[in-house]
Amino acid sequence: MQEKYSLNEQTLRFIIEFEKKVEPGKTYTIQELVDLFKVSPYYNEKFNFYKKPPNNSMWYAVARSGNWLRVKNGIYKKK
Repeated sequence: MQEKYSLNEQTLRFIIEFEKKVEPGKTYTIQELVDLFKVSPYYNEKFNFYKKPPNNSMWYAVARSGNWLRVKNGIYKKK
């Protein structure tokens, strides 16, 4: 049986766990968050072959978590 990996689901799990360690007011770019995600245990090498890049999924995860404010395009601050 082939295992399915959901990039959006794993990215959201990463953000929820990551934000527990981030102080309020700390800012990150989407690319910085993607780079951290790629070295986390939530990342799977199969994601390299997905059509949509992890940047789209990171935006989705940050928006869904509800604990980040958009400072400007591509930059988010922890509430």
